[in-house]
Amino acid sequence: MALISRQGSTIDSWNGQADTGLRRSRDGRLEFCGHSERQFYLLRLAAATTAAEWQAAAEELDELDGAGEWKEEDESDEYDVELVQARLYRLEESRRKGDFADLMLQIRSGLTRNLGGMGHVGLYRHSRTGTKRLIERYIDAVVAAIEAVAASPTLDPLPLFEEMKLARQSFGRSALLLSGGGTLGLNHVGVVKTLAEARLLPRIISGASAGSIVCAVLCTSTDDEMDNVLDAFAHGDLDFFEAAGEEATMGARLTRFLTTGVIYDVKNLERVMKQLLGNMTFQEAYNRTQRILNICVSSAGVYEQPRLLNYITAPDVMIWSAVAASCSVPLVFSAAQLQAKDPRTGAIGQWTDDATRWIDGSVDNDLPMTRLAEMLNVNHFIVSQVNPHVVPFLTNQTAADGWIQTLTSLARAEALHRMHMLSEMGIFPTTMTKMCSVLGQRYAGDITILPEISYAQFPTILANPTPESIALALANGERATWPELSRVRNHLAIELSLDAAVHTLLHRLAFSPSQVHLRQTVINTGPTRSNTFPKKHRKMKSQGFEDKGKWDGDDNV
Repeated sequence: MALISRQGSTIDSWNGQADTGLRRSRDGRLEFCGHSERQFYLLRLAAATTAAEWQAAAEELDELDGAGEWKEEDESDEYDVELVQARLYRLEESRRKGDFADLMLQIRSGLTRNLGGMGHVGLYRHSRTGTKRLIERYIDAVVAAIEAVAASPTLDPLPLFEEMKLARQSFGRSALLLSGGGTLGLNHVGVVKTLAEARLLPRIISGASAGSIVCAVLCTSTDDEMDNVLDAFAHGDLDFFEAAGEEATMGARLTRFLTTGVIYDVKNLERVMKQLLGNMTFQEAYNRTQRILNICVSSAGVYEQPRLLNYITAPDVMIWSAVAASCSVPLVFSAAQLQAKDPRTGAIGQWTDDATRWIDGSVDNDLPMTRLAEMLNVNHFIVSQVNPHVVPFLTNQTAADGWIQTLTSLARAEALHRMHMLSEMGIFPTTMTKMCSVLGQRYAGDITILPEISYAQFPTILANPTPESIALALANGERATWPELSRVRNHLAIELSLDAAVHTLLHRLAFSPSQVHLRQTVINTGPTRSNTFPKKHRKMKSQGFEDKGKWDGDDNV
């Protein structure tokens, strides 16, 4: 616990200096130990232990740096000011007049995620706590309009429900993607915890390798359970590599590697995941939480395509087996098979009849953006990235681009070209193909959260986490997310409002007099042929096939 003590004493020291060293200068401005007021709030920012403390210090720094004045001015070359002003004026006028028809028209046809370029990352480089007030006013006006229309007692809920569903589909969805990274993946817990506390957690969540562990724990827990579950997870059995007290010697590991080709036994990883998740399937997790869990797995061979497992593609696959497969890093764990549970009998067996085995999802598809866009209408990606071979080459998106990024891109392109040549020449074709997959992927999203990672942590990436490393990872994940909260909020506010409106209207429809009467009729007369599924359809659905007439890509949340 020495690391925690040192970190705590440092923060206490900063807080003590900030509290006792503050004084007033002759002109009335605050000074800190002979330094400027700005340094005082920078110390406060560095010493913050909660999002509220960080936000308060950041707002003061914005005022001192002139960012407050910049936010109040509408003008900027980075977005279309006149377009946003015009849309804001029309929304406010229609809402003031109670013109719900025009409001619904604007919601259905006028909403886009990046209206007039207002999502441009450059607009978030001037302030620590947000962007132009005009943009924030427009977002607030859209949210108010959606809430007003959804709550209107004079509008027919059925056509309104259909309109809101179409507006939601047109606007698109956000997804949270958690990268791989060994035990560095525990940083994701701090990221998830911060987003959940701010009520900014997307309902579509994907994880690969270490990210799949956090993703699975999150998507099998309800909102009411989340705080306790995340806390219990961070302090529970996380002996992923070897059971506590049963650590093998270096000689034993070397012997296993020479005889089996791997360092650790995947059975231990499977044991931990079974304890965390039980035998819950993707379909059962979705039914329980309404979150869409996605886990990436890569094929152990060259020709099989990587898979994105979720309640649509693999409804009966048990989540623990998907996580174990996604965490099966080559040379560290052996490739794993996916296990499924029969939805009617509960019998457990292999997911496929063949002997297909799966490995680390990060190899081919660390961030499955294309597949999520195709399957779930996702057009905005929030990424928590901790992969050790990626993080050193990524920079904060709100910082200006530098020569290092350019040099890194050139080096990666050259390496990819050389490996493609070696693969085509037949020199280690499987290895070269997998290496090309690793280097050629996109590792950043629309918003990329980069927890602080030091090179000193690299040697312990493939070792069981300690209490000290867990505490550090949680703190780093939280601190990396606080500066991104205002940006995440602005990108998700409209989407979350549309989602809430759809569910509000669905609730009104479900408990409308006509629907109550219909349910009573069904209860009294028994199910009809139209509301039962034939046995053949049930079997197809259990194997991952969906009724094409029923699936429209939008009824998944």
